[in-house]
Amino acid sequence: MGLPRQVAALSTGMLFGAKVGFMVATAATISGCMLTFLASRYLFARWVYQRFPSKSLVIHRFLSVNTFTKALIIRVLPLGSNFITNIVAGATKLPFTPYIAGSALGFIPQMVIFSLAGAGIKLAAETQQQMSVALAGLALGLMLMLYIKHKHKLQAKKKLSQG
Repeated sequence: MGLPRQVAALSTGMLFGAKVGFMVATAATISGCMLTFLASRYLFARWVYQRFPSKSLVIHRFLSVNTFTKALIIRVLPLGSNFITNIVAGATKLPFTPYIAGSALGFIPQMVIFSLAGAGIKLAAETQQQMSVALAGLALGLMLMLYIKHKHKLQAKKKLSQG
C-alpha cells in the first residue's frame, strides 16, 4: 500500500527475473489497490464526504459511470498517485469490481516494462517509444469512446424531452 508500482516491478524483476517479478509485482499492486480502496471505503469515507461533500459528489458522479473504462484509462496513463486515487475511489463509493478490474488491466503494461528493466532486459529506446505511443493511443481511443457514448446519451435525453 502506497509503494509506487514501478518500484515494485523494478525490484521484483531484479530479485525474481522478468516473468516471476511481473507476476509478484502485479499481484502485490492489485492487492495494495484493493486494500487501500476497502480501507478508504470503511474507514475514511464518512470523514472525506463530511470534509469535501461537493468534491466527493463530483468525483463519484464522474467515476461511477463507465467505472471499468475510466479506471483503465487512469492506470494506463500513469498520472498522479495510485495511492491517492485508490483512497478517493474508495471514499466516493465507486463500484468495487469494475474499479479493481479496470485498474488491474491498466497496471499490466507498466508492470511488464519495469519488470523487464529490473531483470536487466533492456528494451530498445525505439521499442519504449512505440509502447508509449501505443498506450497513449489506447487511452485516447478509450476517452474518445466515452465521449461519443456520453454525447449520444445527451442527444437521446434531448430528443425525449422534446418529443
